[in-house]
Amino acid sequence: MATYRPQDPASAALAARHHPVTPDTLARRLRARPSAVRSTVIPIQDALAQVQHWREQLITRDLLQHRRQLIVLRFELEVQWRRLGENWAYLTMMLRETDALLQNSMTALCGGGTDVDAQ
Repeated sequence: MATYRPQDPASAALAARHHPVTPDTLARRLRARPSAVRSTVIPIQDALAQVQHWREQLITRDLLQHRRQLIVLRFELEVQWRRLGENWAYLTMMLRETDALLQNSMTALCGGGTDVDAQ
């Protein structure tokens, strides 16, 4: 595969005119004519704009993925809060029932002891 080198046409042009090809004459010839291979500001700006666009797409993709993870975590937390609320309500009910049983047991023991003595 041949690669394009800007010095090849300049060298060929000098050789066709029967001028000796020296580094100085070749350099003068290359400086004198504009090269199609040289980069210009516009293609560089276009390339930079494309790179910026890709960067923004990557950042946006990463932010959207992070947002999805946060939504999942929030949902899981809401489920856990709901379970904790249900457990808290159940435990509160169990404590009230236990307190009522203890109260009834104490009443029965105190009241039952006097009934036993009376018989």
